[in-house]
Amino acid sequence: MTMACGRRPRATGADRDECLCDLLALHFHPEHGSRYWLRRQEDLGWDVCDCVRTVDDLWLLGPMPLDDLRRFPLLDFIPQALHGQRQRFVIGETAGTSGRPCVTAYRDDEFRAAFVTPFVRAARATGFPQGEPWLWVGPSGPHIIGKAVRELARHSGSLDPFSVDFDPRWAKRLADGSLARDRYLDHVTGQALDVLERESVGVLFTTPPALAALAGRMSDRQREAIHGVHYGGMSLTAQMLNDFRAAFPQAVHLSGYGNTLFGVVMEVSDDSRQALDYFPLADRVRFHIVDGPPEQGETTAWPPVLQERGRRGRVLFHRLDESCLLVGVVERDEAERVPASAEARALGGQADGLRDPSAPAALGGKLQVGLY
Repeated sequence: MTMACGRRPRATGADRDECLCDLLALHFHPEHGSRYWLRRQEDLGWDVCDCVRTVDDLWLLGPMPLDDLRRFPLLDFIPQALHGQRQRFVIGETAGTSGRPCVTAYRDDEFRAAFVTPFVRAARATGFPQGEPWLWVGPSGPHIIGKAVRELARHSGSLDPFSVDFDPRWAKRLADGSLARDRYLDHVTGQALDVLERESVGVLFTTPPALAALAGRMSDRQREAIHGVHYGGMSLTAQMLNDFRAAFPQAVHLSGYGNTLFGVVMEVSDDSRQALDYFPLADRVRFHIVDGPPEQGETTAWPPVLQERGRRGRVLFHRLDESCLLVGVVERDEAERVPASAEARALGGQADGLRDPSAPAALGGKLQVGLY
């Protein structure tokens, strides 16, 4: 298929569009680009660098099937110009909640920009504790969150975090309310309590179900000794977070929303919540809220209909990294688009944020959730 695309002059003074053109020149370089995107360009039948000049032009590339991240080798997505820097890349896999895991990679500087810098900025703005020991209760590799937590703790002046590892893919296979699931959660919680009884932990980082189980077995003294709680790995509601604020009354509470494929966006304030708002603080990831199919894998018109602020729809993102370019990825989750808050703008965030992202009700019991 071919598409007519007239040559347009590049916009002057638009730094982000110039950066996009440089990024596309890397991924679509005929000799040194990404094998995946060069194949996509051949299928499209037109010169991407000639046609795509602004962020709004990214719709021309069409939707990106997540299955491509499951069936093509990882190096196909990394520009061949960067293959000589392989030692700098961090690999992560998704949790496999809605299907087989997807894999991606980040160059070390882009890994920090995606997972570390957003937290560090939000933590400083909200008075998240510095210099206190962390306890991480969650998975290590291949999940990227276990690779990020060490950097988060280090940037907070902590020791390497104390940790309790668990296998979320096994936990997903254990039915809610089953004896096996209860025993597994008890096993994880018991290990965390051992650390808390021995060490002066000041920060907890874990998933909501693991934190709920742990809070129920901690003493009042232990809970009041926690000065920071960071949430990740699973969806969270405002009511759940308010309940955790009551359980850990001396702590600053910060939740992040994200995944292995694009990174994390953070809350930027800590008050009693009516909703959970997450804001991108850099241009490397762009979000849209779109009319999408009720279930992942179904087809929909392209480009999708963009939802206005205040209306829920499917989350769509573009990840604009040199290490990996992902365009038009329709997420499983639904959310509402909200304007950048004053706190987000003070931290450099200008783009709209996401309110209360969560899995759509239509998926019902089709998701394997578990503990992560």
